[in-house]
Amino acid sequence: MNSLERFKKRQKIKKSITVYSNGVDEALVQNFLNSDINEEEINKTFDGIEKFYDISVSDDEAQEFLIRFKTEFNEKRFEQLISDCKKEVINSIVTPFGLGRVVSAYDKVGGNVNTIHNVRNGIYANEEDKKAYDNRGDYNSDEYHKHKQYIATNRKNSQLQKEGKLSDYMTGKKLDKNSGNDLDHVVSAKEIHDDDGRVLAGIDGADLANSENNLKATSKTNNRSKKADSMETFIKRKRKNENIKEIQKLQSKNNLTTDEQNRLRKLKELQKINDKKALEADKKARKEIEDKINTSYYTSDKFIKNLGKESLNEGGKMGFQQALGLVITEFFVAFFDEIIDIYKNGFKSGFDNDDFFKILKERLLRIKDKIMGKWKDVAIAFKDGFLSGFLSNLVTTAINAFVTTGKRVVRIIREGLFSLFRAIKILIFPPENMTFSEAMHEAKKLIATGLIISIGVIIEEYIDKIIKATAILEPFADILTSIFVGAMTGLAVTMVVYYIDKKKNDKEVFNALVEDTNKTIDRIEDLLYGSFSLKSIQS
Repeated sequence: MNSLERFKKRQKIKKSITVYSNGVDEALVQNFLNSDINEEEINKTFDGIEKFYDISVSDDEAQEFLIRFKTEFNEKRFEQLISDCKKEVINSIVTPFGLGRVVSAYDKVGGNVNTIHNVRNGIYANEEDKKAYDNRGDYNSDEYHKHKQYIATNRKNSQLQKEGKLSDYMTGKKLDKNSGNDLDHVVSAKEIHDDDGRVLAGIDGADLANSENNLKATSKTNNRSKKADSMETFIKRKRKNENIKEIQKLQSKNNLTTDEQNRLRKLKELQKINDKKALEADKKARKEIEDKINTSYYTSDKFIKNLGKESLNEGGKMGFQQALGLVITEFFVAFFDEIIDIYKNGFKSGFDNDDFFKILKERLLRIKDKIMGKWKDVAIAFKDGFLSGFLSNLVTTAINAFVTTGKRVVRIIREGLFSLFRAIKILIFPPENMTFSEAMHEAKKLIATGLIISIGVIIEEYIDKIIKATAILEPFADILTSIFVGAMTGLAVTMVVYYIDKKKNDKEVFNALVEDTNKTIDRIEDLLYGSFSLKSIQS
C-alpha cells in the first residue's frame, strides 16, 4: 500500500467515526469548554507516549540494521554456494566429463546414421553400406547408353532434327539437319554410377542417368570434348586462355593441314557454347537427380528403421548416463558428509573397539538410505536423459544431412540438448506452486548450464592434448582431464547460477523489506484508527 492509499484509508476511517450522546449535561460541557487548558499536563502526556513508543530511527541505526541483515543473508547464501559447489563439481566430474566421456567413446564423426551428404564425403556410419558401395561394380558404358529411355530419346531427337526442330542445349541454336548429333548425359553417366549417395539410396544408376532432364542433344564435338567431366569443369577447361591463343595462332597461318583445320573448327565450335545455358541445364538436371536420391533414401524403410534404432540406442545411453551419474553423485556427496561429520565429531569408537564396525555399518547404511531416497529422482533422470538422447540423435542426423559433425560436436549436441530439454520441460510443466516467472528463472539457469558444459567439452580437447604432451602424465591423461575440466566446469556452472540467483534474490530482498514495512504501518494504523469508535460520552 503506498502513501496516498494509506492517507485515503485514514480519512475514510475518520469519517466513519460516530459520536453518540445520551443525557449530556450541557452546562457541564460548556463549563469544560470555557476552562483553561493545562498545556503542561498535555505535554507531559505526549512526552510519556513518545518515550514509551519511541519509533524514531537514526541514519546510523538504519545503516547498521541493513548491514547486519545483508551480512546474515549473505552468510546463508554463501553456505548454500559452498554446498552447491561441492555437489556441482562432483556431478560435473562424474556425469558430463566422467560417464559422458565413456558414452562419447562410441560417438562417430557424422553421427550414427548415414546421410547422403556424409557418404559423399567418404564418411559411413556402418560397414554394411560401405561394402555395398565398394561392391557396386565397375562403370559399364553399355548399361547406360543402351538403356530403353536413352534409345527412345535418341529416336525422338533424330525425327526432330529432320524436321529442323532440334536445338543444341549448350548453344541454344538449331542443329543442322544434315549434321551429326549426340545425346549427352548432362550429369555424366559415370559420375552417377560412382555417386555414393545414389548407391546408398539403392537407385539403379542407368534409370537415374537417363531421366528426361539429364538427356540433352548437342553436337558431337561438344559431347566428346566434355567426356565424363562435370559441366562446371568442362566450362572452366573451355575458357582457358590457351584455347583462345591456339585459335589466334591457327587463324594467323596461311596454309593449315587437315588436322589443324579440324582442330580450329573444334575450338571455334566450343567457343560458341553459351556458358549460362549449359550451366542452367546442368543445375536443373542435378536438382532432379538430387530430389530423386533424397526422396528415395530419406523416406525408405532402411533409413527410418536405422534412425529409430540408433535414436533408441542414444536415448538408452543418455538415460543410463544421467541415472548412474545421479546415483554416483549422491553417493559421493553423502560419503563426504559422513567424512566431515567424523572429522568434526570423531568416530566415537577406536579401531580396536568392537563398536567400530557397528558404527561403520550404521554410517554406510545412512549413505545407502540417502541414495535409496533418491530413486524417484533417478527414474526422472533416466527418463529425461532418454528423451534428450533420442532427440539429440534426430537433431544430429538432421544436421549431418547438410554438414558433417565431428565426434565432439555430437557430444555437445547431446549434452546441450539435455539442458535445453530440461529448460523447456520446466517451462511447460513447472512444479506445483511455481509461478511462470520462477519457471523462467530456473530455465535461464538450465540453459546457462548447458552453454558452460558445451564450452567445457570444447576446452577438454585442448587440455587433453596438453596433458598428453607431458610424458609423466600421459598415462593418466583421460582421468586428469575429466577431473580438471569437470571441476572447472562445475565451479563455473555454480558461480553463474549463483550470480543469476543473486540478482533475483537482491531484488526479492528489497521488495520483501518494502512489503514488510508497509504491512507494519498498516497494522499500526489499524490499531490507531480501525478499532476506534466513540460509543458515548457520559457526563
